[in-house]
Amino acid sequence: MIKSLAGATIVVPDLDAAIAAYRDWLGYQPSPVTPFDAAEADAWKAPAAAGARMSTLTPESGEARFLRLVEGRPDPAFRPMGALGWNAVEIIVQDVEALATRLSRPGSPFAVIGAPAVLDFDFTDKIKAMQVAGPGGEVLYLTEVAEPVPGFDLPDAKSFVGQPFIMVMGSRDIEAAALPYVERGRALSPIFEARIDVLSGAHGIDLLHRHRLATVAFDEASLIEIDAFPPTAIDRPASSIGLPSGIAIAHFNGSAAVGTERFFGGAGEWIELRP
Repeated sequence: MIKSLAGATIVVPDLDAAIAAYRDWLGYQPSPVTPFDAAEADAWKAPAAAGARMSTLTPESGEARFLRLVEGRPDPAFRPMGALGWNAVEIIVQDVEALATRLSRPGSPFAVIGAPAVLDFDFTDKIKAMQVAGPGGEVLYLTEVAEPVPGFDLPDAKSFVGQPFIMVMGSRDIEAAALPYVERGRALSPIFEARIDVLSGAHGIDLLHRHRLATVAFDEASLIEIDAFPPTAIDRPASSIGLPSGIAIAHFNGSAAVGTERFFGGAGEWIELRP
C-alpha cells in the first residue's frame, strides 16, 4: 500500500542557482551536493542521469518531505502546465499574501503565474493559493488553509513556507491515471469541477472554464490531485539526462518493507515507492 507522500524530484538547468532560489526565497535548507546514483539511473532506464549533480532540500521547519533538485536541461518543448504527468507540487504556507509580495520583488527567481486567490471549490472558501514557475519550469502551488476543510486532511504550515503535501498530475483520463494508486490500496474521490486558471491560461482556454479533477488521499495529510488536461497537452518530454523535464518523479512511502518499487503511471508520470 502507498502510505504517504515523501517528496519530489525536479530537473533544473543550473543546480547552484536553483538551490539559492529555494533557500533564499522559500527558506528551504539544502543538503550537500552529491552525484545522482548510477543504480537509480539504471533502474529508471536513464543512464545519462548517473553522476548528475543533485541536492535534497527540506523546509525550514525541519519536516522530512523534500524537494530533490537534479541538474539537467529541460526539453525546449517543455512549458509549465503544458505536458502530461507531474505538473505541480503543492506546498502549505502560512501567509500567501505576504509570500506573494516577497516573490514579486525584483530579482525573484520564481515567476508569479497566478496571483493569490480563493480556490474555486464549491465545498469551501477557506483555501487561498498562488502559483509560481520555478527555475526549471516547475510549477509550485503555494497554499494557505485558513481553517480545517471537512472531508480533507490538510496540514498546518510549521514554517513560513512549509512542506509539500499534494502532487498535481495532468492526465487524459482521470480514472485510468488513478489506477496504479487504486491498485495499491487507495481510493479515487468523486470527480468534480473547478476553475484552474493557470491550466486554462497555459492552453488558451477561457478562464471561466471549469476543469474536471479528482483526488487520491494518502496518510499524513498528503494527496494526489488528478486534473483532466485539454487535448493541447503534450506527452512529457525527457530532459537532457533522461529524466522527465520539470517535475520528474514523485516519491511515496510504502507500508511494507519489500524494497523500493519504481514504476510509470497512466499519465506517463514516474513514481518511486519506498519501503
